[in-house]
Amino acid sequence: MKKFTSIAGWLTLTSGFAALFFYIVLPDLKTLILSLTALSISNGIFLLVSEGTSLKKFFSSRMAQHGTNAIILTLVFLGVLIFINLLVHRHKHRFDFTEANLFTLSPQTKKFIANLPREVNLTAFFQIETPEKNVFENLIAGYLEKTDKIEITYIDPDKNPAVTKQYGVSTYGTIVLESGSKETKIQNATEENLTNALLKVTRDEQKVIYFLEGHGENQIDSTENEGYQTAKKNLEQDGFIVKPLLLLQTGEVPKDASTLVIAGPKKPIQTEEQKALKSYLEKGGAVMMLMDPKSKHGMETFLKNWGVELGDNIVIDPMSKLFGGDYAAPVVNQYSAHNITSEFVLPTIFPIIQSVKAIPTNKIETVELLKTSANSWGESNFESGTVKFDVDTDLKGPVSVAVVATKLLKSEEDDAHDENEETEEQQIKQPKATLVVIGDSDFSNNRYSNFSGNGDFFLNTVSWLAEEENLISIRPKEKRSSPIHLTSAWGSAIFVLGILIFPGIIAGTGIRIWWRRRGS
Repeated sequence: MKKFTSIAGWLTLTSGFAALFFYIVLPDLKTLILSLTALSISNGIFLLVSEGTSLKKFFSSRMAQHGTNAIILTLVFLGVLIFINLLVHRHKHRFDFTEANLFTLSPQTKKFIANLPREVNLTAFFQIETPEKNVFENLIAGYLEKTDKIEITYIDPDKNPAVTKQYGVSTYGTIVLESGSKETKIQNATEENLTNALLKVTRDEQKVIYFLEGHGENQIDSTENEGYQTAKKNLEQDGFIVKPLLLLQTGEVPKDASTLVIAGPKKPIQTEEQKALKSYLEKGGAVMMLMDPKSKHGMETFLKNWGVELGDNIVIDPMSKLFGGDYAAPVVNQYSAHNITSEFVLPTIFPIIQSVKAIPTNKIETVELLKTSANSWGESNFESGTVKFDVDTDLKGPVSVAVVATKLLKSEEDDAHDENEETEEQQIKQPKATLVVIGDSDFSNNRYSNFSGNGDFFLNTVSWLAEEENLISIRPKEKRSSPIHLTSAWGSAIFVLGILIFPGIIAGTGIRIWWRRRGS
């Protein structure tokens, strides 16, 4: 009998651990797992029945009680560890302690990834366990945490030459993205490149942004400081098509225009052009006007009809000196509640800007989007060479420098329904004209586009006008060098502390202990 009980005991343990092992490693083998579990339970019952008295006597002994307590404490400790592991597994969070949060996805990427319109298949061609693959895995992990619409497959080009040739890949580190009928490849897998590639394969339509020309505007292909080549490049990276527009030649704004940008006109915009702009807006168009101070564009009356008034002044802000700027280059960090500036916290720097004020107008809703500090003012007499606030002629701060004007338009369907019977859904879908006016065009040129939040604010505004609000946020950050500069005094102090004092204290303590033990 003793022989059978011994076998039953070992069978209970081995079959129980085997069932647990297969449950964790191969959970699909349900029949085997259930059989092993049943075998463990039946042998355990047999062991309890046959050796019940002996087991009771053993567990009542002092040694068994101490052993039981130790087992219980061990199980409790293991339970706590398992519980913590489950919490960590279900609530993942990564910590990024780099200065610019280089390993944290930008808000723009998070917003876009969370709203992917369809599934995307990524095929990554890396050699096994290379540093480049580890870097990409860390990057893509942030994307996979935000969406379940990305499927990724890793291919080793050396071991799978047929698949590599099928995709036309000839370089290690190439990422192939496929969604629907669209496909694109990237070789430098940065957050910016990966997000832009996802934009390309998931967008069925590329919206067109036009830039007005013919009046001395900033040119989108110019590499000069005043040019807009950087702005064009950033828009194209966000998936837009950017084109110039000579309105006197076309006679109207093209029908495929999602947004028209007028960036710093220096010569008058003719009456025929203004009529074309009005017609475009009345059909539900979107226009962004960047109007420099003292510019002879002739758009003052046009803008007043849309609830916007240019100040014909220059905004002076003494607080700009605190940011290393100039009195005539105000730093704006006061943003009104609007989708353009939602969660936008970076200051925007405007080199020489005029005030832009909202004026009451029927059927047009206006919002003063940007305001300078309370210590600023709009200087009207800036030709004298000296600036000083004059309560009679100058505009007291905070000064509005950007206005958003929105006009709801009636469609043909609206004419068939009474306004009082409109549903909330119909009001949301109602066509509208949108106009954004900013009192400066230099803030987004090649020289200033990368300053603080300048480029992001420009892109956010265009994205909102083009009704691409999933692109409104902060763009991915670039890695920058941040060396530590030490003075000679600090260098000497670190040398003395690290090479002499701290090692001397440790050595002295050790010698003292050795001497005391030697004496005893």
